[in-house]
Amino acid sequence: MRDHTTMAVSELYQGIRHEHWQGRTYRQFWTWFNARCIEIVGGADAADLDALGIELLGVRDAVEDSGYMVASDRLDDVIDAAA
Repeated sequence: MRDHTTMAVSELYQGIRHEHWQGRTYRQFWTWFNARCIEIVGGADAADLDALGIELLGVRDAVEDSGYMVASDRLDDVIDAAA
Protein backbone atom coordinates (compact mmCIF):
# COMPACT_ATOMS: atom_id res chain seq x y z
CA MET A 1 0.00 0.00 0.00
CA ARG A 2 1.05 3.56 -0.55
CA ASP A 3 2.21 5.66 2.40
CA HIS A 4 -0.88 7.89 2.44
CA THR A 5 -3.17 4.83 2.54
CA THR A 6 -1.15 3.22 5.33
CA MET A 7 -1.31 6.48 7.29
CA ALA A 8 -5.06 6.75 6.74
CA VAL A 9 -5.61 3.23 8.13
CA SER A 10 -3.40 4.06 11.11
CA GLU A 11 -5.42 7.21 11.73
CA LEU A 12 -8.59 5.11 11.54
CA TYR A 13 -7.26 2.89 14.34
CA GLN A 14 -6.54 6.00 16.39
CA GLY A 15 -9.98 7.39 15.64
CA ILE A 16 -11.83 4.40 17.09
CA ARG A 17 -10.35 4.83 20.56
CA HIS A 18 -12.93 5.22 23.30
CA GLU A 19 -11.81 8.65 24.46
CA HIS A 20 -12.94 10.06 21.10
CA TRP A 21 -16.45 8.62 21.41
CA GLN A 22 -17.40 8.79 25.06
CA GLY A 23 -20.57 10.84 25.36
CA ARG A 24 -21.45 10.44 21.70
CA THR A 25 -23.88 7.97 20.18
CA TYR A 26 -23.15 4.79 18.31
CA ARG A 27 -24.90 6.38 15.33
CA GLN A 28 -22.36 9.22 15.36
CA PHE A 29 -19.54 6.68 15.51
CA TRP A 30 -20.89 4.66 12.58
CA THR A 31 -21.60 7.74 10.49
CA TRP A 32 -18.00 8.88 10.96
CA PHE A 33 -16.51 5.39 10.52
CA ASN A 34 -18.41 4.59 7.32
CA ALA A 35 -17.68 7.98 5.77
CA ARG A 36 -14.00 7.69 6.64
CA CYS A 37 -13.74 4.17 5.17
CA ILE A 38 -15.42 5.32 1.96
CA GLU A 39 -13.01 8.25 1.78
CA ILE A 40 -9.99 6.00 2.30
CA VAL A 41 -11.10 3.46 -0.32
CA GLY A 42 -12.01 6.24 -2.75
CA GLY A 43 -8.55 7.76 -2.45
CA ALA A 44 -6.65 4.50 -2.81
CA ASP A 45 -4.91 3.36 -5.94
CA ALA A 46 -6.55 0.41 -7.68
CA ALA A 47 -3.40 -1.66 -7.13
CA ASP A 48 -3.75 -1.17 -3.36
CA LEU A 49 -7.41 -2.19 -2.99
CA ASP A 50 -6.81 -5.85 -2.11
CA ALA A 51 -4.28 -5.02 0.61
CA LEU A 52 -6.46 -2.16 1.82
CA GLY A 53 -9.45 -4.48 2.08
CA ILE A 54 -7.46 -6.77 4.36
CA GLU A 55 -6.34 -3.84 6.50
CA LEU A 56 -9.91 -2.52 6.80
CA LEU A 57 -11.11 -5.95 7.93
CA GLY A 58 -8.55 -5.69 10.71
CA VAL A 59 -9.96 -2.31 11.71
CA ARG A 60 -13.45 -3.81 11.63
CA ASP A 61 -12.28 -6.54 14.02
CA ALA A 62 -10.93 -3.84 16.35
CA VAL A 63 -14.28 -2.01 16.15
CA GLU A 64 -16.08 -5.21 17.10
CA ASP A 65 -13.63 -5.90 19.94
CA SER A 66 -14.22 -2.36 21.21
CA GLY A 67 -17.95 -2.95 21.55
CA TYR A 68 -19.17 -0.53 18.89
CA MET A 69 -21.17 -3.14 16.97
CA VAL A 70 -24.63 -2.79 18.44
CA ALA A 71 -28.13 -3.65 17.27
CA SER A 72 -29.89 -0.94 15.26
CA ASP A 73 -32.23 -0.19 18.16
CA ARG A 74 -29.19 0.92 20.21
CA LEU A 75 -27.67 3.31 17.67
CA ASP A 76 -28.90 6.35 19.60
CA ASP A 77 -27.48 5.07 22.91
CA VAL A 78 -24.59 7.07 24.29
CA ILE A 79 -21.19 5.39 24.36
CA ASP A 80 -19.81 5.24 27.87
CA ALA A 81 -16.26 4.64 29.06
CA ALA A 82 -16.74 0.89 29.15
CA ALA A 83 -18.26 0.63 25.64
